[in-house]
Amino acid sequence: MIFATKERDVQLKRLDKLISGIRTNKVELLDILTEIATYDSAEAEIESSIATLLGAEEEVERYNPPTIDRIAVYHSSNVLLYSYVLYAAIPSLFCKEILIRPSTKALSTMVKLHDFLMKQADIPSQLLPISQRKFREQAGQSDVVVFTGNYENSLKVQQTYPQALFLYFGAGINPFIIGEKANIEDASKRAVAARVYNSGQDCMCPNVYFVHENIKERFLATLIQDMKELQIGKRNVPGNVIAPLFYEGLSEQAQDYLTQMKDRIVYGGAVDLSINYVEPTVVVSSLEKIGEVIEFFCPIFHVVTYRDEQEVVDWLHAPERVESTLGASVFGAPELVEKLRSTHIVSENLSLYDIENGNHPFGGYGLQANYVCHQGNFTSRPLLISKEVSVVFGRK
Repeated sequence: MIFATKERDVQLKRLDKLISGIRTNKVELLDILTEIATYDSAEAEIESSIATLLGAEEEVERYNPPTIDRIAVYHSSNVLLYSYVLYAAIPSLFCKEILIRPSTKALSTMVKLHDFLMKQADIPSQLLPISQRKFREQAGQSDVVVFTGNYENSLKVQQTYPQALFLYFGAGINPFIIGEKANIEDASKRAVAARVYNSGQDCMCPNVYFVHENIKERFLATLIQDMKELQIGKRNVPGNVIAPLFYEGLSEQAQDYLTQMKDRIVYGGAVDLSINYVEPTVVVSSLEKIGEVIEFFCPIFHVVTYRDEQEVVDWLHAPERVESTLGASVFGAPELVEKLRSTHIVSENLSLYDIENGNHPFGGYGLQANYVCHQGNFTSRPLLISKEVSVVFGRK
């Protein structure tokens, strides 16, 4: 059974206090978030977090999750506030205790964020900056485990929680597909906004842009012009959408990639290892010579030309990639939408950022993008904690 009505009222008032505290102390919160995120992406993250908190009551009424005792969270290294809302604040409506292991990549910022949030509302969560082994001991018999990060690591951690409902939130290729009928100006603006969210350091950023060869030149000209207008500077200054990268090693990875692709660079290409900076860069390939598509975590736009939409579908559905399917953004190619919907969450003439809603399941149908595991059974589908808890623990 779910919390009694009186108890639920207490929980909802706690979230109301959290919303109020975030709004009242936004400047302090921005100071924390911009240690990692650009100012504009931090502002967007705050607004998404508030919107999700405002939708919490309707969400739990929709899915009616029963009360559980404990959730163990292996927290993400980016979008810290939004992840905290998804993995701790909203689950506090149906979970008595939430244990959080912060990512070592963002440890100091996560400690500050946790302290800030606990000052606003007494969420039943504990931050435990300890080793995975010690965290596993502390987490004990958790009902639910939430893991973000590397797929291979998730499998190892899942084996240590054989009885728990295990939810994995990973990443995908997240292609933009821009067909002949696309509104090129709109597609370009959304393409840029999606790629440069927090200077490209986000798991939802697109890692490849498939563009029909008949509109290649027009799209590239528009894209490059839009990129020239990007404001570059310190991450804590409003309007600066490109800044030195926060996470170590990203500029080295980018430099290695761009060295390999130097003959295909049509814009940008500069890397400054001393400040971990990657200039917004456009690389152009044909589908036949696409090479490996990697998660850049920096503002590299890999534009890949194609002749026929089915070529793109076949590439995305190839055995070596189908398990990495998360989202796809389709512009001006309506015939592709249904072909991809069985494997991707699809945004039509919008980016994934435009359609994401923290109160509804989100994700794709590839195990490396996201999965749920219970009693040894792995299934990949769009995930939402309250819904998955209801499915497993709400059974009679």
